[in-house]
Amino acid sequence: MGVWGITEEMFSYKIKEFKKRQADIREEMGRYTQADESFYITANTVLSLAQRAYKIFQSSEVNEKRQILNFVVQNLELKGKKLLYKLKTPFDTVLLANKCSSVLREQDSNLRPIA
Repeated sequence: MGVWGITEEMFSYKIKEFKKRQADIREEMGRYTQADESFYITANTVLSLAQRAYKIFQSSEVNEKRQILNFVVQNLELKGKKLLYKLKTPFDTVLLANKCSSVLREQDSNLRPIA
């Protein structure tokens, strides 16, 4: 018996169990890190595309313009002279974020008491 009243077998078993759990946690952390990196690469690509969208669209052929529109928008509908549409994800989020950033331009977004 050990100092705390457990056998060496039980101690060895628990050590193996904890090391296995530790390895599982490290593996899971690695997956999250990889997912974060993939997210940032995708977000950067989407933002870059959104910033250049007008120039890309203007310089494209009709067939390419159709592909771009199918990629970015859905539910296109013409009501009289008004074009109605819904942006696909993540372009809807980019537009929303752009609108929010212009709201706080005049005021510091980190509001703190005046000293």
